[in-house]
Amino acid sequence: MSYRIVTPILNEEKYIRKFLESFPEKHLPHLILVDDGSHDKTAEIIKADYPNITCLKHKINLGKGKSLETGALKAIHDKADIIVFMDGDMQHNPEDISRFLEVFQKHPEVDIVFGARKIGKSMPLIAFLGNKILTISINLLFRYLLNDTQCGFRAFRSKVFNKIRWESHGYSIETEMIINAAKHRLNYKEITIDTIYLEGYKGTNIFDGIVILLKILGWRILKFFKS
Repeated sequence: MSYRIVTPILNEEKYIRKFLESFPEKHLPHLILVDDGSHDKTAEIIKADYPNITCLKHKINLGKGKSLETGALKAIHDKADIIVFMDGDMQHNPEDISRFLEVFQKHPEVDIVFGARKIGKSMPLIAFLGNKILTISINLLFRYLLNDTQCGFRAFRSKVFNKIRWESHGYSIETEMIINAAKHRLNYKEITIDTIYLEGYKGTNIFDGIVILLKILGWRILKFFKS
């Protein structure tokens, strides 16, 4: 079972070495970094210190959704069976990659595996409340029952890419992917992961959450009229 790990990065010169050093050696050849128009020394560090790692670069910032699409298309070009998405800001533990892959090995019927963050003191209150509102909305409106719809650590079989393919450029990508998966009734599982919130958290803010919620309602209305 071949696989690729797609990680979008943006201005990560502070953490990129630590991030790559945290990777188990066996996973590094499968890593695809997508530099989404960084204007710091991220690209220079990767080129100088990790020349064997695949790093694609957008000349300008296109957003997380486009970065993941770029990486996924490269993974498909490489004939990967499984595509793993994870963030590059040290929030996700690369050791968990093997756990995602194991689910696919043990459950051939599963199309997509979602990571669910443990709820604890490390999660900012605003992030916790926003996550719960969005997760409950998706559960109620689309009947795709998950504990954490906003977690970026997830994996899917490349053969279902066209079914979950998204149009969102920004943080709505996680939500749109789930809604598309629900639309096509893809089989899924969810595994619990650890998450560390570092200084300078870059995740969704209140404005992003409101935008995503409005999009959820819009997608549900469209689904209603198409059904």
